[in-house]
Amino acid sequence: MRKSSLSLTVQMGALLAGLAVLVFFSVGFYLFQALASQLRDRDDVELRERLAQVQHLLEETSNADAIATDPHRFLDVVEVRRGLLLVIRDSHGADLMANTPDRSFIPPQGSGMANVRRADGAEVRVLAGTGRVGKSGQQVQLILARSDVERSALLKAYQVKVLSAAVAGALLSATLGFFLVRHGLGKVRALASQARQVTAHNLAIRLDAESAPEELRLLADSFNEVLERLQASFDSLSQFADDLAHDLRTPLNNMMLQTEVLLAQPRSTDDYQQLLASNHEEAARLARMVESILFLARADHDQVSLSTESLDAKEELERIAEYFEGPASDVGVRFSVAATGHVTADPQLLRRAVSNLVANAVRYTPPEGGIMLEANVEGPAVAISVTNPGPGIDAADLPRIFDRFYRSDKARSSKSSSAGLGLAIVKSIMALHRGQVTVHSVPHGLTRFTLIFPG
Repeated sequence: MRKSSLSLTVQMGALLAGLAVLVFFSVGFYLFQALASQLRDRDDVELRERLAQVQHLLEETSNADAIATDPHRFLDVVEVRRGLLLVIRDSHGADLMANTPDRSFIPPQGSGMANVRRADGAEVRVLAGTGRVGKSGQQVQLILARSDVERSALLKAYQVKVLSAAVAGALLSATLGFFLVRHGLGKVRALASQARQVTAHNLAIRLDAESAPEELRLLADSFNEVLERLQASFDSLSQFADDLAHDLRTPLNNMMLQTEVLLAQPRSTDDYQQLLASNHEEAARLARMVESILFLARADHDQVSLSTESLDAKEELERIAEYFEGPASDVGVRFSVAATGHVTADPQLLRRAVSNLVANAVRYTPPEGGIMLEANVEGPAVAISVTNPGPGIDAADLPRIFDRFYRSDKARSSKSSSAGLGLAIVKSIMALHRGQVTVHSVPHGLTRFTLIFPG
């Protein structure tokens, strides 16, 4: 069962909403703290100003008793309804004037600014100081405080507004973000629609990478490259299937036709023996073809294990030349070997690759011609080449001679025992060794195949 998942639009919209909530609430928290700090600083300034006014009024008061008998001047400076509290005490601690019966906010000692919690749990900001009364110079204690009720109410109202703005901003950002993401991903949907049109029968379609955003252009180009490789592989597979069917049909038809002709009427023992020999030859040809196809299939999937070792290049080339000495002498072809150095390779695969090249060289070298086998050290690599004279290979055929079942000599291919897999096997062997094979051919001149083994 396919596991359901949220669309990319929903996921990105939710992500934008989450970021918007985080940003709005962070900004709101910062503004709230900034306002609270500013209000606290403003209250401190106001307390100091009020204390200075009280001290000034004390200087205009004749004596301490006048403070108790005429407190209205002081009450006008500190208004209880605004949360301002004032207590004036003499030097012995007796109250001279107070605008509140509460004494829980009075600090036990000292002067200066402090936070004090009242008996009812409210926090007040307290400023304690001293003053001198009139000309008598009598010193009194001043305790001035401001309740946080007004400030708390203001901050609470501000907090509600900030929260409301943050929620509204987050919802608006989430909504706009969803539609913006949806609009932005429209190009993705367009590319997906183009990709859905690609089928096995219509591999020529390519995504329109030019109209895609820059972030998606790399994806579209990569997808088009995959389609290029897929189309090439599909065409190669189709051609391979056609060539395979054709090459398998020829020996099978030969075997069936010869057998039907022979069985049409009684034959002698010699005729049956000739038929069996011919059928055995065709069966051997089929077996070699199947073995080559299986090798190529295993090589394509890296299922061929390598057992590399250091080999004497001259010794290996002389061994191959000796093996082909008989077939070559039958057609008047001679060998020459000039090799130096050691090559690191799998012995069996090296011999198979070079033997395939030599077999082709023997097939196309004219009588009295010579085949040169060479090996040279080129830096960290070793190059093994097979050179022979002959008709050469047309420039138009060079890019395809390593394709499976491809034969450049169409006139001779039907008569040849070759299935057109030899050079494809050479290319696969070199790919297994992380090397390469090159070819240089001059029409009616020399043809040179070179195997380059890395060091």
